[in-house]
Amino acid sequence: MNNIRIKTLQRKMKLYYKKSSRALPWRIKNQKNQDPYKTLISEIMLQQTRVNAVLDYYKNFLKKFPDLKSLALANENDILIAWSGLGYYRRARNLHKTAKIIFKEYESKIPSDKIVLKQLPGIGEYTSSAIASFAFGKEELVIDTNVERFIKRIFDINANKLSPIRIKELGEIIFPKKNRGDFAQAIMDFSNDYCTKLSPKCSSCIISQYCEYKGFDDLKKIKQKKNKKYCISYFIYDSKELFLIRRKPVEEILGGMYEVPSSIWKSNKKVADMEVIKLDKNYNPMFLKNTIKHEFSHFTLFSKVMIIKKEKIMIKIVLKENG
Repeated sequence: MNNIRIKTLQRKMKLYYKKSSRALPWRIKNQKNQDPYKTLISEIMLQQTRVNAVLDYYKNFLKKFPDLKSLALANENDILIAWSGLGYYRRARNLHKTAKIIFKEYESKIPSDKIVLKQLPGIGEYTSSAIASFAFGKEELVIDTNVERFIKRIFDINANKLSPIRIKELGEIIFPKKNRGDFAQAIMDFSNDYCTKLSPKCSSCIISQYCEYKGFDDLKKIKQKKNKKYCISYFIYDSKELFLIRRKPVEEILGGMYEVPSSIWKSNKKVADMEVIKLDKNYNPMFLKNTIKHEFSHFTLFSKVMIIKKEKIMIKIVLKENG
């Protein structure tokens, strides 16, 4: 692709962003750049999560923790509650750790240097580049999955995986030398409107004549089957209608969240069905008729629910932690 075509593509993307960019709350700028704290929160929330799923959580989270100091001094449980439903809870715990480090070591000022940012919990190559670029105007190469897909299509590269070095080399060709943050966000918005993962709108694309994409991935991909796991969950309550919950260990999936006790999550349904607790008296437990299905990113959990009413006699429960 020659230099003239690249310059024209850059100009059209800049014009597109000026006219059609999404009005996202964290993009509100203070002078030329976004607010660093709001950028930090949004970028952590957007890790492995779609924009539309983040919007309400972002707004409510900022109401509870309006600045870095309030976040750093907050109780972790309060942060996890505010995060509840957004998933990938390790992000919330890492965000809290990062806020405490910035509060103590950087006087509540978020670092602007990418190398420093990458040393903070939960902040990797993309997030550090995004914060440095969007919030501080640093001319970093900001490449997420949307930008990577855009680059591969521009050069018609039919490869599932390219090395990070090669992606950066191609990115350096496409990205302008200045205002790289806006250009990256232009590509992200453009990917939402035109250059979608499935069935991209090439026929109405404003840069189609500068793109070498031949439609190699314009097929409905077969949805990969997720692994299945099974467990038994125990809803144990007493005559006062109080019920038993436990807090999951921090290092496990959904760590730090509260749940009704459950058995180990097994890949074999028959084995999972054997994980029934033993009662020390003749209780009359019952199973719910329907199995509860919960979708995680890499597997589906099926939970049978046993209901147990506890009167005066104690129930001895021995449950291993989920693996």
